[in-house]
Amino acid sequence: MRRHNRRTVIQPATLAVGSFDFDCTAYDISLGGIRLKVDMPIEEGTSVYVQLRNKLKQTAKVIWSADGFLGLSFVENPEKIRVGLGNLANGLS
Repeated sequence: MRRHNRRTVIQPATLAVGSFDFDCTAYDISLGGIRLKVDMPIEEGTSVYVQLRNKLKQTAKVIWSADGFLGLSFVENPEKIRVGLGNLANGLS
């Protein structure tokens, strides 16, 4: 069972892995993590930095990678994520 409910977003995002930045698409988000559509696989356990428009800018860890998607878990606590999401956090718990 999930600790946080999700919201569909489908928005452009940027994923930084080491010194490389990749354009990607966020498909859904929660206070605990985000699902991204990416063009290349990234190994589970990799630390990354994700930016969603001008709102969210967070460090995260790759939890799963399959079929062109990544599941990321945010490193920060949920309340910091809520602040970073602004109005996208409405209804998330």
